[in-house]
Amino acid sequence: MSQENVEIVRRAVDMLNAGEVPEFMAPDLVLENATTAVTDKTYVGAEGWREWMDDMFGAFGEDARLQIDEILADGEDYVVAITALRGCGAASGAPLQLRWVTAVWLRGGLVTRVSGFPKRREALEAVGLRE
Repeated sequence: MSQENVEIVRRAVDMLNAGEVPEFMAPDLVLENATTAVTDKTYVGAEGWREWMDDMFGAFGEDARLQIDEILADGEDYVVAITALRGCGAASGAPLQLRWVTAVWLRGGLVTRVSGFPKRREALEAVGLRE
């Protein structure tokens, strides 16, 4: 199951980069940013996913892309990965990069919760692991 979860998370990133809402997202999905991110707001559902995309990608130009730099852990109902949003500033054109650790929880093939953390230890602890 954990490899399937990793693939779901990778597809979600691809869809995010394409500006799409994944069909494998739970209707009550909760998306929480790392407190050091552009916004520390909590988003809910498909509309929240779209709003998060606007908030996070808004500071970047059209070339911005979210990517998974490394999978740190995966289990029956979670994936933890180092992620980065890279591109250029929408107004300045200067290179921009935001990096954080993302924990994704899944149930029955659906993404139910996504949380960003500034530190790897915090993300691992959130899914019940120790560094």
